Amino acid sequence: MTLLVPSDLYNRWFTTPVSTAHIEVDYAVMNELMRKLPKGYVFPDPAAMHILTSENN
Repeated sequence: MTLLVPSDLYNRWFTTPVSTAHIEVDYAVMNELMRKLPKGYVFPDPAAMHILTSENN
């Protein structure tokens, strides 16, 4: 049995979270991903975004 939950439960992975409560994701799959990602993981990586958006590019 698949347990679907609102995708907002995983907004902490994103530098700029956007509410998408109408989208449901598989709880078991997402928690397995959470377990495997490094602690404090966010997307996109803030250091990479700083480089990409700096005026020196």
